[in-house]
Amino acid sequence: MVPDQFLVFACRGAIQDTVDEGIKPFSYTTRWSIPTMKEKTTEYTDRVPVDKDVPEDFSPTDIFIPVMGVTGAGKSTFISLCTDEDVPIGHSLHSSTTSPSVYSLRRKGQVVRLIDTPGFDDSKRSDIDVLTDLAFHLASAYQTNPKILLSGIIYLHPIDQPRLAGTARKNLAMFKLLCGDKSLQSVVLATTMWRDEIQADATQRVTQLESTPEYWGRMIEHGSSVFRHDNTPGSALRIIDHIIARRERIVLSIQKQMVDEHRTIDQTSAGQLERHEIIKEKERAARRLEENREELEASLRAKEQQNVHQLSEEQQKYEREIQQKDHDIEALRMSVAELQKQKEAQMVREEEELQAFYAQQDAKYAEMSRELAALLQQDTQTSSDNSSQKEGAAAAAGSQEEKAIVERMMNKMNDTGLRIQMLSEQMDAIENERRMLKAQEKKKFAKRGMQYGGAGAAFGGIAAGAAMLCSVM
Repeated sequence: MVPDQFLVFACRGAIQDTVDEGIKPFSYTTRWSIPTMKEKTTEYTDRVPVDKDVPEDFSPTDIFIPVMGVTGAGKSTFISLCTDEDVPIGHSLHSSTTSPSVYSLRRKGQVVRLIDTPGFDDSKRSDIDVLTDLAFHLASAYQTNPKILLSGIIYLHPIDQPRLAGTARKNLAMFKLLCGDKSLQSVVLATTMWRDEIQADATQRVTQLESTPEYWGRMIEHGSSVFRHDNTPGSALRIIDHIIARRERIVLSIQKQMVDEHRTIDQTSAGQLERHEIIKEKERAARRLEENREELEASLRAKEQQNVHQLSEEQQKYEREIQQKDHDIEALRMSVAELQKQKEAQMVREEEELQAFYAQQDAKYAEMSRELAALLQQDTQTSSDNSSQKEGAAAAAGSQEEKAIVERMMNKMNDTGLRIQMLSEQMDAIENERRMLKAQEKKKFAKRGMQYGGAGAAFGGIAAGAAMLCSVM
């Protein structure tokens, strides 16, 4: 029988050969089973013909399409269906992919760049962060020479949601203001999350969305198109084909306001909505603070110590909340130049954190490699010694003591083999995470924009800072 560890390394070699040759099985791993190392995979039933000849560098003739919508609407899945690429769903600690990332395909003779964007209801980021990030990327793209102009925008809406809740309604309102009325004719409103059991209810929801002016009604009047996306590559590509066929180049309202009219974020239409929301939240916190102060004074007079402690903590919480709202209002008072300066510093910090993480993983990998080499050497020697001892024990009378010795030797061999297998899997995980992080970094819209339009482009300052950091790491 072939020892387990040799099967492990055979598997690792086969997987590496597959990656090196550029062969990508059209499946994704959902779970590793330890210690058997069997993969449980989910196979796609439909395949997208992938054209490998897609240039990395941006061109002014490329079709740029942001994919937007609430968190959980299926943005990453939609892009994956179009490109046959693994698009992260959610964001890991070190990936920093909460900023827009770009995924490419060739369709109808055109290079299409799909831009994965964060939603305004992201649980890991504030709406201020999302707005400033989108404002930076959109304004900077419009400032490049030649300009990166969008051909359309896809807005995904999960139709399994029974109603347009507060966060989804705000997300849609913000989206409209980012676009502006003139750009709405290039917007595709696509419903997602269709299931057989909700067909009737979902159809009624679409009718309500289309007929209500403050939802999709006014957008449709301005030329927005409505599509049903059924989570298949064909359905997704029909939407892409629709945008390609229109042959549009659009300038969004926030791009025009920040670049052409030199407004700060809080002076843009989208920024004014966000500022209004912050002021309302600050006023609510101030009212709670005043009510809490009155209760605290009453408790102090009544000498209710336990209540005083609780109210004091709430007092501090409301004070911190008000301070945060003041900080948020100030954060919106930024021009494009100030945004670019802030993002340059942020990118340098992220690069430092990423390099530190790589160094930590390298040290861990080296330690595992040393242990693995020692175990393999030990296992080879033990296997040889045990074979001789086992033959000697079998040739003897076969006492219970000798059988126990043989059993202990075999258990030790099994334990060593299991440890070798687990180390191999952990090393594989480190290698895969490194590849994933590097791939995600290459997908970042800002980093791709660095290489477009020359050193004088809007992304150029960030490129210089990141390049300087990379040269010394």
